[in-house]
Amino acid sequence: MNIILIGPPASGKGTQAKFLEKLFNLYHLSTGDLLREMANGCSDLSKKIKNLIDNGQFVSDELIIQVVKNKIDELKQNNANLGILFDGFPRTLFQAKALEDMLNIDYIIEIAVSKQEIVKRVLDRAVCKTCGKSFLLSQTNSVKCDNCGGNIVKRNDDRKEIAEARYDEYMLKTYPIVEYFKKHKGYHKIDGENTMDLILNQICKVLSSEEI
Repeated sequence: MNIILIGPPASGKGTQAKFLEKLFNLYHLSTGDLLREMANGCSDLSKKIKNLIDNGQFVSDELIIQVVKNKIDELKQNNANLGILFDGFPRTLFQAKALEDMLNIDYIIEIAVSKQEIVKRVLDRAVCKTCGKSFLLSQTNSVKCDNCGGNIVKRNDDRKEIAEARYDEYMLKTYPIVEYFKKHKGYHKIDGENTMDLILNQICKVLSSEEI
């Protein structure tokens, strides 16, 4: 079972993907994680990707498609029957069509969230600089991580102007994918402004109650 989660940055795709990965025995392929891993390198390509991420810009179609294809090939070599849950890919129609050429897609789940809510979420979130644990500033009074004791910091790209620019870019370049996939029998729209548990329950109901 191969699934695409579609939604604007900070819509909760990553959080839901981690639950779904365990519940349905899937591989959570997060292009954000893949690119951040590459950005930690020292090559010219790593520096280019880091600069794009820090400035809230998208990586080119050609580059991200190659990164994803390499990962899919690696996964399928180890387990041909492994289901993949795509989080953050595809972002454009070009990427969507390229992905369909790589493998069969069973479900497309759109997590719909407004621009106002996205900005609110981005301004509220932070991470541990040491272990990477996520925090909501509105729900913690500490500047230290309760997991490892590291400092809780804001990511460089978690700023209002970048959040707004990413949302606008999503609507311009990625939302057409939603229109493209609406004809797909596995397409479903989920209200992403509900509670985390309710969103998860709605997605699980879709994945558990229908046959492809």
